[in-house]
Amino acid sequence: FSNDMKLDIKEFTKQSKNADILYLDSPNNPTGFQFSKSDLQKLVKSFDGLVIIDEAYGDFSNYSLANMVKSQNNLVVVQTVSKSFGLAGLRLGYFIANKQFTEAFNKVLQYPYPLSTLSIESGILALEKPQQMKDTIQIIKQERRRIIETLRKHNAFDVFDSEANFVLFDAHGSYSRIHTALSEQGISIRKLGKIGTHDGCLRVTVGTKEMNSKFLLAIRDLLR
Repeated sequence: FSNDMKLDIKEFTKQSKNADILYLDSPNNPTGFQFSKSDLQKLVKSFDGLVIIDEAYGDFSNYSLANMVKSQNNLVVVQTVSKSFGLAGLRLGYFIANKQFTEAFNKVLQYPYPLSTLSIESGILALEKPQQMKDTIQIIKQERRRIIETLRKHNAFDVFDSEANFVLFDAHGSYSRIHTALSEQGISIRKLGKIGTHDGCLRVTVGTKEMNSKFLLAIRDLLR
């Protein structure tokens, strides 16, 4: 990752040219970074091997490559109901791929390890009510922007763009103190430490408006 927690598409393509399989989470966890749609499409088309795009956090971004599966036989797009639908307890995911790949998957993996009926029916029910999920995502995007903009008002932090439902920021030498102080107030964030060139990374998940406000006010008070 570069200093702003982004990847250079040309360098990434160069480094991966000899690989047989390319696995990318889009957006990335834990940075929230996502290649532009056009760059990722070019990468899929130019790569000779299998490309697996993990879109676990994709509902919080602005695009999906799912439709590209129709024209690219080397593309597999993985999605889940764990994040945007809030159904992590089901452990239910699915992938979109060409028929040849799905048939091979069914023979090798799916039949010996089938999903439970409860997981399948719950997943179908969730997918049949997309509007409720879309409304929630819109709120999360608005709150994500508020968190980023508010944190950037503090010179003590480097705050990175995100296309996921979380925000990564570098609190530098204060990151352990901030993590501990927030924990003592019942505010839970991820303490990640070193990522790339940044040594004090923390990651906060976008919650309800009230939860986010509590977090931001606590940060303000800690930096006074």
